[in-house]
Amino acid sequence: CDRSHKPPKLFLGDGSVEVLEISIPSGTVRINSSSIVPVSTSSAVGTGSVNKTGKYHTWGGLRKGGPFFISPYKNKFLVLSCSNVQVLLLGGDNSTVNACATYCPPAPKKGQPFQFPMRNECSGIGCCSAAIPKGYTSYSIQIQPANEISEFDAESFVYIAEEGSYNATRLIFETVSALPALLDWAISNSTCGTKPSAAPAPACRSSNSYCQNYTSYVYNGYQCRCNAGYQGNPYIPNGCQGKQVNSTCFYFL
Repeated sequence: CDRSHKPPKLFLGDGSVEVLEISIPSGTVRINSSSIVPVSTSSAVGTGSVNKTGKYHTWGGLRKGGPFFISPYKNKFLVLSCSNVQVLLLGGDNSTVNACATYCPPAPKKGQPFQFPMRNECSGIGCCSAAIPKGYTSYSIQIQPANEISEFDAESFVYIAEEGSYNATRLIFETVSALPALLDWAISNSTCGTKPSAAPAPACRSSNSYCQNYTSYVYNGYQCRCNAGYQGNPYIPNGCQGKQVNSTCFYFL
């Protein structure tokens, strides 16, 4: 908790990952995911870092191995650029997670407006996006230029962002330094057993809670849930309480 901000802000990992929202029922954390500006520089923007060639970049800030990692399929790999390039998203084990390519057609004749995608679409013209099916704690971003283009133009940005949290048309015409991204969390290196709904687990401390296995391509573990008819925090004693039910009486004459 960084109290130098007014009001104070909560951060994860190395202290650069700002927490926007915590959802215990869904087992997620929404964070502020800073953009990466892939230009040839030795400095970095937000949670990203870049080497001097401008071709290799890193999105990170979370602790390696969890318990927090990018939610698979709930986030997008988003690239905005008019450079004719393909951009690869590499996982923590250096495997290719996904890729997308951007292109901008030649400028129109004098007096004609340039036709950017105006319907919030990222189909490749000035903007492309791809799913993130494997959730890691960090990613490498590799630029593969076409022809003789060596790097992105000055108006290029790369994001890892929660799907539905952005407007592509707005991003093209406005500089946005960060977008929300969604993290999952799991109790790592452990499982519930063969019957998740009945198996005990050390982290499920409420008497009205149960354990549920969490499985992804990268991380395995478990999460805790409140039993049916209960709500609250299953990770603390007596955290799952009975739901309040409003009753209405009807009188028939």
